[in-house]
Amino acid sequence: MTDAIKDILKRYDELSAIILEQKIDEFGDKIGEKPEDTDDATFEEYIQRLAKDEIDEATKVLEEEPDERLDGKSMHQVFDAMSLDEKFEALEYCATELDRSVPACLAAAIADDPDREGAKYKCAQIIGESAWTDDELGDDDKIFEMEFQKAKSCLEVLTKMGEACYVKAVLDRFMSYPQTKDFVADSIAGYIEAFPEVSVPFLTYIIETQADTGLEGPCEDVVIMLTAIGKEHPTEEIYDALRRAFRYMNNKIYAVLCLADYGDERAAAMFKNYINRHQDTIDRELFYEMMSAIQNLGGDISDIHDPFGDFQRKMQQPGSKPAKPAGYNGNK
Repeated sequence: MTDAIKDILKRYDELSAIILEQKIDEFGDKIGEKPEDTDDATFEEYIQRLAKDEIDEATKVLEEEPDERLDGKSMHQVFDAMSLDEKFEALEYCATELDRSVPACLAAAIADDPDREGAKYKCAQIIGESAWTDDELGDDDKIFEMEFQKAKSCLEVLTKMGEACYVKAVLDRFMSYPQTKDFVADSIAGYIEAFPEVSVPFLTYIIETQADTGLEGPCEDVVIMLTAIGKEHPTEEIYDALRRAFRYMNNKIYAVLCLADYGDERAAAMFKNYINRHQDTIDRELFYEMMSAIQNLGGDISDIHDPFGDFQRKMQQPGSKPAKPAGYNGNK
């Protein structure tokens, strides 16, 4: 890959950073004040989401405009003309050297390459050889977050190609870990959720067969993935799996949040029955989440006894929305 292409890619990255910085300055007087009705985990994520459209528009212009350093060609044209090996060399450079990772036109150039089988194989090879945990990386001179970007970029390419052929392999490996970092789970979820017709049977099977484990670790992410799919493609199979998750999860807050996001009003009656049966043992945080979920699902809470005696008062206080557990953003 030429120095000219690297320079343009660095400019691509710098432009994204400038726009994001402008957004941070714009909201500087509201730092930390993330609206309660957003699913963003942090204020930084909230700002990045607001800036995304502007960044996408600006970088698309950069990808398509002719550049003298590229002999009057655009970045898009240069990537299209590369060999498959050169495209993947550029992908790995972007993934490990740029904050914004792989330009959309590069991902498209790989996805549309005439050697489709070769592109699939190279994606699978990179995903398979990449470390999915810090321990697997085993190299103090490398930054895990940057190295995993190679796998993430290949998952995005496979998604753009419409290739669901590795859904089971990706899920099998993901489930082999007791825990992964949130951005790893998010990257896996992006691929899994793109192919609901393939993914749903695998996800529901995991919940069914892992119920006796308490559905912790990656199982929590599986429940979230299934919810995200179900919100767009609701089925009885998905609802039954989420009910099963609620019954067996050790951390039931995940299941409550997911069922509330899924939006089936039948869950409200289930939550009410649970509260009534567990008046003496229910956890305060779980109670708050269930009460909020019942209300959001259109249920009536007037006939529910509050064992803590402060739900209504707490819900009337500013910033009183129950906190979501670490790792949950409702959109994995």
